[in-house]
Amino acid sequence: MRNIFLNCWKSENGFLKHSPIGALAANLPSMHKPFFIFIAFCLTTIAKGQIDIKTFVKENAISIATIQPDSTNYEDLIEIGKAIGDSKIVMLGEQDHGDAPTFLAKTRLIKYLHEKKGFNVLAFESDFFGLNIGWDNLPKNESAIDTFLRKNIFPIWTYCDACQDLFYTTIPNSYKTSNPITISGFDNQLYLRYSSLKLSSKFDSVIKKLSLPISLTADYSTTILPLIDSISRVSIINKDTIFYNLLLDKFKIIKSELITKVDANNFWILVLDNFISLTIELKFYKSDYYKSRNSRDVQMAKNLKWLSNIKFPNEKIIVWAHNYHISKYGGNFTPRFLNQAITMGTEFTKDSILLKSTYILGFTSNTGSAGRLTMDNKTYKVQKSVKNGFENWIPSDFNYSFIDFKNYNNFHPNNAEEFNMKASLTGGHRNLSAQWTNIFDGIFYIKEMYPCSLIK
Repeated sequence: MRNIFLNCWKSENGFLKHSPIGALAANLPSMHKPFFIFIAFCLTTIAKGQIDIKTFVKENAISIATIQPDSTNYEDLIEIGKAIGDSKIVMLGEQDHGDAPTFLAKTRLIKYLHEKKGFNVLAFESDFFGLNIGWDNLPKNESAIDTFLRKNIFPIWTYCDACQDLFYTTIPNSYKTSNPITISGFDNQLYLRYSSLKLSSKFDSVIKKLSLPISLTADYSTTILPLIDSISRVSIINKDTIFYNLLLDKFKIIKSELITKVDANNFWILVLDNFISLTIELKFYKSDYYKSRNSRDVQMAKNLKWLSNIKFPNEKIIVWAHNYHISKYGGNFTPRFLNQAITMGTEFTKDSILLKSTYILGFTSNTGSAGRLTMDNKTYKVQKSVKNGFENWIPSDFNYSFIDFKNYNNFHPNNAEEFNMKASLTGGHRNLSAQWTNIFDGIFYIKEMYPCSLIK
């Protein structure tokens, strides 16, 4: 009974917020309000049954005043903060890797989470090795930070004008305070600048320092080291099966030897796992799409879990990635494509503790155009929203909005309702019918999308 009462009481900020019952309750003396809401809500639930998602969205959409990063009046973000609660990890998505308004909104959210909610680690969908070893050893002055971020996070972000405030003002300036933002990464693609320069030599020194037997073999210097070096220089792309099998054999031998010398949670064990997963990803890139794609996402989940549990056990982490990667329950979609896919978010939240401590915020948009800097600056039109779809349920005068799906799920734990939304798990800004309330914990809505411009 106590839990039922608490749920009904919470609903004053949920289902009853805009209802006549809620208005009546607001005018009651505070001493009578809890009991009244409890009775009214439960009677309403019995009489009407479960509220549908369309009604919920229309009645509970929160207007966000601005996405501009220089707006530090965070009153409009308080409801997002309440939804996140005490979560240790917040994942911020994007529909495509060139969505300028989304990047502005994410920057402002990052500043809010850092300043008001205690988040001080920012992990990117970029080079796991470079953004850990490289960042940890970087002198934290403005010039060094600027150069490092530009060369070790994918240029779809670091060369985008909408990310300029984040990379070249917010992060460097945080190191002039007592509460800096620590940068990290979780992508298995270990070939950005720091990795291409340092990965093979550092890995070689670890192998020799631990006297692994493979370092004494005749082909260590002539074959194995060049293989390690090739994976950090993108020179293992478009090879034949024999080459990838050779890579896998050597990496598995090194791992079997390394595991006898170090703890299973050692960073270098994880680096080897990234080597292996990237090799599998490239080996099956043309022959088995799902095996290739899943190899990357499963490894990114392992990397992120290591960051959360081992490297930053006492820190709160913000994750920057595509909607697809952060989405949960990858097997619960109608399309065949997504029924065979395993996303990072799905794999990560298989752990019940991580599921409870993670809030996943997807992004969607209504109109406009999109495109990436790395696609020759070609743009495309955002697909028209479905008439009876999520984007058209948002009040027309809202330029930006937030919807907390977790609030809905609290009252509909077995919900399986599908509806159309353009959270773009299949690429681009396209409509997809899915059980979106089970895929994201919340959605940030942007009325008009437009692509990045190159930083001048």
